[in-house]
Amino acid sequence: IDASYNTVYAAGPNPPAGLVLATTADCTTLPVPGLMACTAIELDTLTCYQADNSTLPSSGYNPGCANYAGADIWFHMLVPPSGNLSFITQNGNLNDTGLAAWIAVNNDCTQLQAIGCDDDGAEGYYSLLSVFDLTPGQDLYIQAFGYGGGTGSFEICAHDMGTVEFTGSELPIVIIETQGETIVPETKVNVWMDIKYNGDGNYTLVSDPANVYSSVAGIEIRGATSAGYPQQPYGFETRDKAGDNLDVAILGMPTENDWVLLSNYNDRSLIRNTLATRLFAQMGNYSPRMRLCEVMIDSSYKGIYVIGEKIKRDVNRVNIAKLNSFENSGDEVTGGYILSQNYWDDNNSFQSAFSPIDHPEMNVHFVYEYPGPDSISTEQKAYISSYFDSLETALYSSNYGDTANGYRRYLDVNSFIDYFLVNELSRNNDGFKKSEFFYKDKFSNGGKLHAGPVWDFDWAWKNLATCSIFEATDGSGWAHEINDCNPDNPSCGWYVRMLQDTLFQNQLRCRYDGFRENFLSNTALHQYIDSVGALVTNAQARHFKRWPILGYAGPAPELEPVPTTYLAELEAFKTWIDTRLAWLDENIPGHCPPDPTGMADITATALTIAPNPGKGWFTLSGWKKSNSPKRIVVHAMNGAKVLDQKIPSSETHYRIQLNEAGIYLYQLMDENARVMSGKVVVE
Repeated sequence: IDASYNTVYAAGPNPPAGLVLATTADCTTLPVPGLMACTAIELDTLTCYQADNSTLPSSGYNPGCANYAGADIWFHMLVPPSGNLSFITQNGNLNDTGLAAWIAVNNDCTQLQAIGCDDDGAEGYYSLLSVFDLTPGQDLYIQAFGYGGGTGSFEICAHDMGTVEFTGSELPIVIIETQGETIVPETKVNVWMDIKYNGDGNYTLVSDPANVYSSVAGIEIRGATSAGYPQQPYGFETRDKAGDNLDVAILGMPTENDWVLLSNYNDRSLIRNTLATRLFAQMGNYSPRMRLCEVMIDSSYKGIYVIGEKIKRDVNRVNIAKLNSFENSGDEVTGGYILSQNYWDDNNSFQSAFSPIDHPEMNVHFVYEYPGPDSISTEQKAYISSYFDSLETALYSSNYGDTANGYRRYLDVNSFIDYFLVNELSRNNDGFKKSEFFYKDKFSNGGKLHAGPVWDFDWAWKNLATCSIFEATDGSGWAHEINDCNPDNPSCGWYVRMLQDTLFQNQLRCRYDGFRENFLSNTALHQYIDSVGALVTNAQARHFKRWPILGYAGPAPELEPVPTTYLAELEAFKTWIDTRLAWLDENIPGHCPPDPTGMADITATALTIAPNPGKGWFTLSGWKKSNSPKRIVVHAMNGAKVLDQKIPSSETHYRIQLNEAGIYLYQLMDENARVMSGKVVVE
């Protein structure tokens, strides 16, 4: 670099030894404003700057986002007392930009450290970049450029975001003191964590004593894409003062030591994850328990998070048998396993012997979650890959729909239906290609492969500019057909085949219709959304002051317009769900027969069954007492009879028990074969 900071020679990233530079330079040239950090243009928070990068070359500082290819222009400002700044580009003929923030190492403007980068965070393809908790008075350099080297004019504005006053909340409060440690990915560091909450309907002060948890926690940055969000997600272990795992109950969630703090930076509704896991649980499955909370780290307010359970094998989580490394034969080797479709490598996964039926060019991998890739034995790898091979062999055979020897022999249909429904209702961009979990218990415990738990819904419940499936604003499109979008991680695509099975279609339709009458009704979903909105009335104002993302589409490329207030965001969320449900009502395949036994469906308005939905025990009541005996018959949706009991003629109330989660048809008959019937849901 010459005296005017022009680059006169460059070689690398691995320049050969022995080269001698012989060149000339004009030392009388003046530094070009904005050429690089050392000639950065001064920026302030009072006025926006009209910029043009048309004549600027590359500074050579690649921030690693927005397809940087040079033509960058640099700005400088001192960090204000708040330590929190945001920058936005807008209004120009260069309407696809990138923004990066850098600080100088040892105050040397040629030695820069990147602290943030944004591509499309603002309106359209403009950029919005926020930086936090910087040292007041520190030199901050902002690099602006066109996507892929694009040039032209644009406006850049800086905003001092101030500080958030946080003294208390209606939500649980999590306070983390790093004690000088830096929280990083993949390696948990010990911090001190206090969790305090005075109960539903009560207000908790930051100064209140920690009444939920107060001890060491091992914490790390978690996630793939989300790890790069300004509001970072975390995984943490509760530990004792010696650093050993400490099983505790947190906020009503059962005792364990592995937990998550999920970011809401990609979810302006603050609801997407909790709604999805709630619905999967209401369908009768284990689903990670979650609560909204507010988080502070080293006295810095970090906004609203989701605190909840990490997916793992445990009696109160994925309740399957523990599988030790020495259990390698017989019934022992058959479970339990947790696997996923997720980003993979050759060491943490195995490749399916089959490609998706509609995309033979794609290869599919399944990732070892439990036992993990470092602890699963060779025999266990062989068993579980063989089981998947048997399942897929049956699934793609000519008699795949055979109830005894087809794919049903290997997988639990209801769990796959429930997983399908939650991810299709939310039209989840990620639900069928990554963060897709499966689990399998030992043969002696049932042994079939289950779908779930559901996970990762910050890219769901929204219209996305990713491919035609997710761009549709009329509620249409099947998320499980994600392979048509050339995904970064191919889906196994099993649902494409299962949906060719008429019995699967009918079970899907029956289960969907039953849920629609209960917790999947528009009213029930609206009530939940409104309840969360009421709960965070005060907290959301703090959250969006810290993270000014209302009105902006990032990080997921949502179709605009984007609501500019939280209340408008919730109304848009409800409208999106209503539109999606209307499309699903018309397009969920199959036919739900009112009576799989072929008997007449005569509903008795006087008959009641409660609770409905319920956990297993139900009380029937409401028929008139008579001298003739009654009989209660219950069928599963596939027509299988699961209960047939005689009711004494003197009874007007009768209890029944149904152990398996699902939707059932019940019929009350008297000696004249009159039938009174209805549906009952076991959660």
